Amino acid sequence: MSRDKWVFVLAASLISLISLTFYFFYPLLDGIVMGIVFGYVAKPVKKRLEQKMGRFPSSLISTLIIIVPISFLMFYGIFQGVNQLIHILTHQSEFEASFVGALRNAGIDEKYIQQVRELIPTLASIAQSKLKLSVIDATFKAVMFFMNFVISVIVCFYVLLDADRFIERLLKVLPEDRREEFSKFIKEVDETFLGLWFGNFVVAMLIGIASVPFFLFFNIPYTPLLSGLMFLAALIPVFAEWMVLAPIAVFLGLKDVWLAVWFTVLGFIFLYFLPEVILRPYFVGYTSKIHPLVLMLSFIGGAVVGGVSGFFIAPMLAGLITAVYNYYTK
Repeated sequence: MSRDKWVFVLAASLISLISLTFYFFYPLLDGIVMGIVFGYVAKPVKKRLEQKMGRFPSSLISTLIIIVPISFLMFYGIFQGVNQLIHILTHQSEFEASFVGALRNAGIDEKYIQQVRELIPTLASIAQSKLKLSVIDATFKAVMFFMNFVISVIVCFYVLLDADRFIERLLKVLPEDRREEFSKFIKEVDETFLGLWFGNFVVAMLIGIASVPFFLFFNIPYTPLLSGLMFLAALIPVFAEWMVLAPIAVFLGLKDVWLAVWFTVLGFIFLYFLPEVILRPYFVGYTSKIHPLVLMLSFIGGAVVGGVSGFFIAPMLAGLITAVYNYYTK
């Protein structure tokens, strides 16, 4: 009885300690999860380099190969977006005249154009007031975003460097007769996660490459930058592509309304519907062995429930369940 009591106390203490640790780590969850995902994306590169350079240099170089292009595209895109927003707010009358001219060229009735002209100043004042009210909130979110991104870089490096050794130490906790079986199970989970995130990365690259001729066809400026941002947006499936497509459609609408309509329709078909509903679920489902429907629902459900971290955690849970099933049915 005394031994059972101490086992119960030990278990309760460990659960309490893990819960407290999770509580303090929760604000950094986005960075931790993204770092794990980046680690799986960089893992094939690390494996190739490790044979020639060793564990530490290969982990560092693999991290830089993934992180440097992503950070450049992300922060340069944010910089250009802020510049364009400031330019629009400080040249409101010019954009209003351009948009009204586009509506006239599209054949819109003058009565409706006048209603739009009366509505534009109201919308602009609301947007400016919202921006003023949310400066503190936006600053806090920007700091947290930058902090989580830095943490994701650090986590990615240490996942590549020490994940294998961590698993080896974890196996020592188990009884010797269970270590081999648990090692096989961990390998199944690892292969599932690798197929999930590397397949997702490949699909994002394909979407970014496919957007280049699409943007060139519509004479969109900053095509290389916008294609890079499409690649970044496609890393977070289902919703994020519209963060790039919608501002471009508004930009085209200031010049030609019908051109903006065609851009939106074709962009929805070729850069959203076909890649997200057909290509990504089947391709990533093939590489990770997760059913396409389960994969698509996990991305959507994870985003609705958990935001950015939910995008990544929910598919990983689906991958874990799939790995358990595949392991026990072999």
